[in-house]
Amino acid sequence: MSSDKTNSIERITGGGAAAALDRLAGTDLVERGCVTIISVEAIRKRSGERWPRKRDAVWAYLGKKFDEHLAYQDIRHRIGETDFLVAMTSEEGVAAQAVSLKILEEALLFFLGVADPHDMKVRAVSAINGEELACSEIDPARVTAHKPAPPEEVIVVSAYAAVDPAEERRRNPISFVTASGQNLRIDFSLEAAVSLRHKVTAALRIEPTVTHIASGRVIPSRAFAKLSDDDIAFIDRASLDYAALFAGAEAGPHPPLILPLSFRTLSTRKGRQTLIGTEGLPPHRVRASVMVELIDVDRGTPEARLLEVTGLVGQLCKGVLARLQPGRDVTGPVKGARLQGLTVAAVDLGGTDSQVASHMLNIAAQARGRSPALMIHGLPSEGYLDVAEVAGFTHASLKAARSDQMLEQPAA
Repeated sequence: MSSDKTNSIERITGGGAAAALDRLAGTDLVERGCVTIISVEAIRKRSGERWPRKRDAVWAYLGKKFDEHLAYQDIRHRIGETDFLVAMTSEEGVAAQAVSLKILEEALLFFLGVADPHDMKVRAVSAINGEELACSEIDPARVTAHKPAPPEEVIVVSAYAAVDPAEERRRNPISFVTASGQNLRIDFSLEAAVSLRHKVTAALRIEPTVTHIASGRVIPSRAFAKLSDDDIAFIDRASLDYAALFAGAEAGPHPPLILPLSFRTLSTRKGRQTLIGTEGLPPHRVRASVMVELIDVDRGTPEARLLEVTGLVGQLCKGVLARLQPGRDVTGPVKGARLQGLTVAAVDLGGTDSQVASHMLNIAAQARGRSPALMIHGLPSEGYLDVAEVAGFTHASLKAARSDQMLEQPAA
């Protein structure tokens, strides 16, 4: 394996990894930030002349850790004496990087007794040309900043610290009058979607809550069918405007931002233009960091139209998710669509605690294997996270509420 380093971009040759690189060639894993290279060079240096006798043990230990932290469909391949290529299918961006750092940290602790930050060498692969990989070294401190907060602080999302409080208040809440004359208010909150397996923040998610002002009644997304197309489009535009506060920044790394939007809006050319035409949210940032969650796909959605729209929207953003509705055949409406994930809104699972848990188990059983990720969001308490993991969900978020304390810090 050879390498040269220029302007923080390192180019290495993945000698002996042709099969692994061929598997990556037909995927979007590199573009999604799922591919990293772990280096145990620090162990080799500390071992000195003992390295030839020690390396088999190091390789075997890494293999054990890969089995422990990675899924069976993930790619792992040694590409030299000290470098290991890792490509994850269930995590991306900072979440995938955090898993690789965790594996390296455990190896350093086992063989050296300490995991010095200077020895935590993990590189993100940004391009593959033949057997040449373009990489950049990851700053461990920036990645570990995305580990979830303690449960009692779960609603405090660090992303608020980089937002201008006055601008956030201008966009949240927002009121409007529907075509039928109802006064509605939209409140936005931010949730941290945590990987249940790896315990890292895999994405941030915006949650719009629509309330009938006169009665105080919350209108769930499954009841949006009663609103006009223009009403739905207004809610989606407000959501995109709010998302621009968090997804518009160039500095990184950032976890993806999941944004619930209507299939009705995005099935029109005007709606898709709005997705990439929102002020402060340029098209390249939408493609790099926004995952669209279609909230209103149901049994009345034509399968061919769903395939067409998800394909068109998928070209504009980082990925497309679809929300499942509780029922006997929860995955029927999304059958055949190529989706990065399926989601469930905890608020749609009514009943007692045991009934909610039963719904979670039933939905997860039906959805298993249908997409790379299965997420439940808006869980009412921490105890449900264990239920979600046992049921088979890959990601979950707790119900969050906007708090003025989150916005006390000035914009960075």
